[in-house]
Amino acid sequence: MTQGAARTRRRLSRAARIRRTIGATVVGLAALTAAAVLVERSRDTDLVDERVGVTSRFRAAIPDDAPPLRFTEVAAEMGIRVVHGDAPRRRNLIEDTGSGLAWGDLDGDGDDDLFFVDLARSAGGRGNRLLRNDGDRFTDVTDAAGIADPDGMGMGVSLVDYDADGDLDVYVTNAGANRLFQNAGDGTFRDVAAEAGVADPTWSVGAAWGDFDGDGRIDLYVCDYVDYPDAGPGAEMYAGEAGGGYVAPPALNPKVFAPLPNRLFRNRGDGTFEDVAAALGVDDPTGRSLGATFADLDGDGRLDLYVNNDVSTNRLFRNVSTPGAPAFEDISTQTGTADPRGSMGLSVGDVSGAAAAAGGGPDGRADLFITHWIAQENALYEGFVSATGALVYRDKARALRLAEIATAMVGWGSAFVDLDRDGRTDVVVANGSTLEDESDLTRLRPQPLFLLWNGGRHFYDLAPAAGPALAQPWGARGLAASDFDHDGDVDIAVSVNRGPLLLLRNDTEGTNRSLAITLDAPAAAVFGAVITVRCDDRVQRVYAGSDVSYASQHSSRHVFGLGAAERADEVTVRFTDGREARLSDVPAGDIVVAPPDEH
Repeated sequence: MTQGAARTRRRLSRAARIRRTIGATVVGLAALTAAAVLVERSRDTDLVDERVGVTSRFRAAIPDDAPPLRFTEVAAEMGIRVVHGDAPRRRNLIEDTGSGLAWGDLDGDGDDDLFFVDLARSAGGRGNRLLRNDGDRFTDVTDAAGIADPDGMGMGVSLVDYDADGDLDVYVTNAGANRLFQNAGDGTFRDVAAEAGVADPTWSVGAAWGDFDGDGRIDLYVCDYVDYPDAGPGAEMYAGEAGGGYVAPPALNPKVFAPLPNRLFRNRGDGTFEDVAAALGVDDPTGRSLGATFADLDGDGRLDLYVNNDVSTNRLFRNVSTPGAPAFEDISTQTGTADPRGSMGLSVGDVSGAAAAAGGGPDGRADLFITHWIAQENALYEGFVSATGALVYRDKARALRLAEIATAMVGWGSAFVDLDRDGRTDVVVANGSTLEDESDLTRLRPQPLFLLWNGGRHFYDLAPAAGPALAQPWGARGLAASDFDHDGDVDIAVSVNRGPLLLLRNDTEGTNRSLAITLDAPAAAVFGAVITVRCDDRVQRVYAGSDVSYASQHSSRHVFGLGAAERADEVTVRFTDGREARLSDVPAGDIVVAPPDEH
């Protein structure tokens, strides 16, 4: 048999397997979709706002001291005119899943630039966009930078100085070969993914960076999703009508497709990486992975790995490495984190101070916020150490009123940020349904974003009154936070599936102050570093680079609210390499913190 004939036979065999799988799942998918539709329809009693039922009593109970949050959509005003995928929607799972965006100072001028991931090949997009922050506006410098990737189907992006040369490089995940754009330092970039060994030709979405083996070099974990046909499904894969009611095509259900194993690219130190995921048991071959994070979850100084999976069980891999012998153990079940729901967004932070009223406490362990699909609610896993010394997680989302409000939503990107600078950690969520508009199958149902303000005992959604852009629904996916205008409060960028990029400037008025902290150290020491700020009776923690949102990346300039205080009592930074910096009586404003033996 010739090679061409063999390839044809394999393609036909693969197509046959897909058709058989689809046929076997149509009935189940129809039932699942019908249930999801009923969930939304059952809440249509409140015509003012899509968030109804249990959510209406939450809004009615908003405390009198809730801040008047205000966000203004300023993308066009700031010179940003980009749209995610211009071609009509084709009922293709890849196109419905993307995409993300990231903040980072790519040109070294001190301002956060914005990298926007786009669908290009087969979706009509222009390709990825690099938007340079010039202070009073953003300038599209994509073409000059050589970073558009017009043949890519972009999913996610992360910015990191992987080669330790002093400037940020760009890693873009694709449905197809991933890209690693090396920063030349002169405004141009070169794709070195293939020569570095991180191209990964399958369908990747999330990426996490961290020095898991403690060798001083930054490593990369890549989340591969499902084995999807290269060209996408055709009309023969649509289910059409069943029993006179609407049924989504099985090709839009990820459970129809086989999961792919993930990659753990260990940095060799010579510009290349080797995949050690299978050897270390963290490839998670049964998971349909959308996101992952490296963070020291158990407090032993080593970076653990948490993996977010869609319609498959999430995984927590504890780092049990010893010098020269990297190793992980799967502790998902015993820690209570083996969550089988459809998980998309993932944020890592510390909100246990708010959880104290719900039976928790500020024990310094990282908490996990996870966004889910319709009727599955979002989760807030509070981390603590049991009486036997074991790491345990308990879902506090209902007690904190973060769960029921999301019942009718499909949550994607998320962030732990302090929206009003009061010293308490708030939560922002990008929502966008994956159910189709029955009157127009070229559209997915839009949904409003959440601005979940931390009132001390509970969280409250203040988005409906926070400005016109927050009051209307969007098909949001990626979400990334940054104080892009250096005015002391956190702004939000949102990628809208088949829609315009949203730049939500925080215009909330008030007298609260803030402290912005940037870490000055190699990436291997920064990603996973723990920043702790103590001010009066409040303690805030940020796990640098670990709040991964969905296919996105927040700014590495971390903003901490100080409330009415003029200074923080203490700032402590525990770098990933074990070094610790400690500062006292730190005034509000901007500071740069380096390890104690540098500079």
